[in-house]
Amino acid sequence: MLTLGSQNAQENPQPQDPDFKDAPVSDVLKWAQTELGCGFIYEGEDLFEGGKPLTISSASLRPGSNAERTLALFELLRRAGLVAFQVEGLPGPVYQLVKGAQASRFATVVQSPQEAARYYFAALAIKLSRASPQVVAAALKDKLTPGVGSLEVFEATHTLVICDFSDRLLAAHALALAADTPATRDDDLVVADFVPRSLPARRMNAAVERLRVRGESWQASVNEHSNLLLISGRRDEVARVSERLTRLDSRPQDPAFAETVETFKVSNGSAEEAARTLKQMFELEIASGSVQVGAFERARKIVFRGSRADAIRAQEALKQVDVAPDGAPKDK
Repeated sequence: MLTLGSQNAQENPQPQDPDFKDAPVSDVLKWAQTELGCGFIYEGEDLFEGGKPLTISSASLRPGSNAERTLALFELLRRAGLVAFQVEGLPGPVYQLVKGAQASRFATVVQSPQEAARYYFAALAIKLSRASPQVVAAALKDKLTPGVGSLEVFEATHTLVICDFSDRLLAAHALALAADTPATRDDDLVVADFVPRSLPARRMNAAVERLRVRGESWQASVNEHSNLLLISGRRDEVARVSERLTRLDSRPQDPAFAETVETFKVSNGSAEEAARTLKQMFELEIASGSVQVGAFERARKIVFRGSRADAIRAQEALKQVDVAPDGAPKDK
């Protein structure tokens, strides 16, 4: 175990940027000692790889404040596969350097990505609900810092514990969350609501029913109290129906198609016979619910509910049906 202690820097020294090119890690530690007044505890062998000193290049780093220089130090050590943990209780900042996967023994265990973001290096516990921990672990291993990051699987609790630098932990958490959330499929059953602005929900339902394509199995329900349409079915079908409803509801209603209720007097013949004629004439509209025809034989009246345009058509048709015995149309 070697200790590189902190030294007092000269008064008002000129700050030096950590400008290294294939420099041994020991040069970085000396720079940090001079610039930050910090010390280090480490195993001498951890500064070597295969008998050769670990080297670092840092031409891109230009830290300004002491905080930035400290972050630069951590980044340089990270490039060499070293993790720095601050040692409490010693004068001045002192960091213990740990190499590779051994850093997991010193990591603080956190339960959420928000906690992990507050640490330089930590261990994040991720509990899965659906996905296999082994499958997710295999996908995450390539996302960890080579030679430093580590991952443990706890099958009994369906949990992964990942040790790495915080940015890698956040990326691993996002990937694990995506793997644990089932992908949406077109054949998923969903329910969507639609509130028409230009028409009553009942009439909008009738309109979209007329647009149903052969083979579609979606269902629609109307809540007249809140003027709401509920569309249920496969995700892809519901999406198509919602798009149709949006297009149908995209323009203000034409006054000619505003809903109305009209009462027509039958002066000649049977009201039921006249109503039967209108029901044949408006068969499709009645099937969709946009038109209703009722006959009152004793009062010799027909009640017609539908659009104003349909009511005019019905009235014209009755003029041809409701005629006097001599064949001349009866004035209304």
